[in-house]
Amino acid sequence: MATNQTTKTVYYPIFIDLRDKTVLVVGGGKVAERKILNLLKYGCRIHVVSPELTSQLEKLVANKKIQHLPGQSLNQAMSEAFMVIAATDDAVVNARIASRAKELGLLVNAVDQPRDCNFIMPSVVKSGDLQIAISTGGKSPALAKKIRKQLQTLFGSEYGSLVKLLGMLRTEVLAQGDTSSENKPFFENVVNSDLLELIRKGDIDGIRARLESNLGAGFPVDDIVAKVFTKQKKENN
Repeated sequence: MATNQTTKTVYYPIFIDLRDKTVLVVGGGKVAERKILNLLKYGCRIHVVSPELTSQLEKLVANKKIQHLPGQSLNQAMSEAFMVIAATDDAVVNARIASRAKELGLLVNAVDQPRDCNFIMPSVVKSGDLQIAISTGGKSPALAKKIRKQLQTLFGSEYGSLVKLLGMLRTEVLAQGDTSSENKPFFENVVNSDLLELIRKGDIDGIRARLESNLGAGFPVDDIVAKVFTKQKKENN
């Protein structure tokens, strides 16, 4: 069977579930610290191999947020890993780590060395469950960062609330057993309504009225709105 071959690396964008998976970070300096602080948001187990750690990483070890493996060999550490981040200050060492990880069939990212990676990390705009990933294929992280900052001004916390609300609505609507073609107009009408602007204004009564006009009778609109916006109010306080 013919395969599609190309001499240029083209990255396939994907979001991956890291819950309860082990991520091995090799390195204990500021770069490793930055990667680890980001990884902590995603529910993975983080193992660190490095003779020394930053003070922040030492605190994370003391609080059992991450596990330090100072005396463990890389091969042994990699045997438990799902993903490897090579974040030392030595490009040659990072390349060697990446090569071994690839031999073991692991996902590996060598910081600032795209040629040694089999995946690269995008710059991410995040608002609740909404995530927008920006990538330049590893060619210009600085440009990706600039675009992220621009997008952050456009996609504020109201988008996180909207996504959460839409998720709850989707669960309720799908539970009614209608077909995808029957549900499609409803979802499109809700998304294209002024719901986002009502959320931005904090107009709870308006949100409730808009949903009731689209959903009709029989849907627990009050319960859904309360779950989304009461919790949000508590978090903001």
